[in-house]
Amino acid sequence: MKWMIRIIAILFILAVIAVAYLAIKLFAVGGAIHNPLNREHSELRSSTVDLSKGEPFTIALFGVDSNEERASAGGGERSDTIMLLSINPDKKTTEMVSIPRDTQTEIVGHDTIEKINHAYAYGGADMAVKTLENLVNVPVDHYATINMDGLQDTIDTVGGIDVVSNATFTAEGHQFTQGEKTHLDGETAMAFIRSRKEDGAGGDFGRQERQQLVLQGLANKLTSVSSLANFNGLMNQLSDNVQTDLSLSELNQIRSNYSDANDNVNRHQLEGSDGIQDDGLYYFVPDSDSLAQLTEVLRSNLGL
Repeated sequence: MKWMIRIIAILFILAVIAVAYLAIKLFAVGGAIHNPLNREHSELRSSTVDLSKGEPFTIALFGVDSNEERASAGGGERSDTIMLLSINPDKKTTEMVSIPRDTQTEIVGHDTIEKINHAYAYGGADMAVKTLENLVNVPVDHYATINMDGLQDTIDTVGGIDVVSNATFTAEGHQFTQGEKTHLDGETAMAFIRSRKEDGAGGDFGRQERQQLVLQGLANKLTSVSSLANFNGLMNQLSDNVQTDLSLSELNQIRSNYSDANDNVNRHQLEGSDGIQDDGLYYFVPDSDSLAQLTEVLRSNLGL
């Protein structure tokens, strides 16, 4: 009996240590990735969205490349991947819109007409969010920035992801077949989402769709039970490669209240034309009808 009591006591102590470690790890990660916007809520809203009640909201996703060459030259991080998600758990629907990085638009707060990916380099998430809001006329409630240089390690940490290829092409020695389900490790995923000039890859629009596929595949893996086995490594990856205005408690509210919105994920792309413009630079010029249609899709899913 005494030995039984001792074993139970040891197991209890180990459980307490495990819970304490988990709490400390989560707290540390929450502090490391939390980077609030300089505002209370979007100027296109009258109040803050209540995530605890499951109210529909939007989140902008920015993928930045923090390469050493750009940093040594004094250049800021450009958001070469830009997506806006409109999430409604009651409708069980998420509308996902990709914005080409070369989109010609007003950079809010910089008083220039440039490529939209310059906004993040000039003013970080604050300027990037305001510029995106101004372009699509949809409130951007939250944002998350992912360091694309670390995405490869994150995908490896969760054991890879599954996607169905949108095209048939070969990139960096990897073969992808349209309609075929493929398991991607980190290296293969990077080849998948960065390819655009290869035969059959579909150019910028094909790449944008693959970015959406990888994001959806990673989201599915992160919310699965299997991700718990990689908890420690995953927490380290998030600390190093993610910034967001969402607090740890808000992230937990999203996990709890918005899972039904994953039932139907509709992917969209902004259409338009590209070429050299009056300033001698290459731009993607949005089609006004396509922009208006996507604005309606995003706002309708929000109930606006």
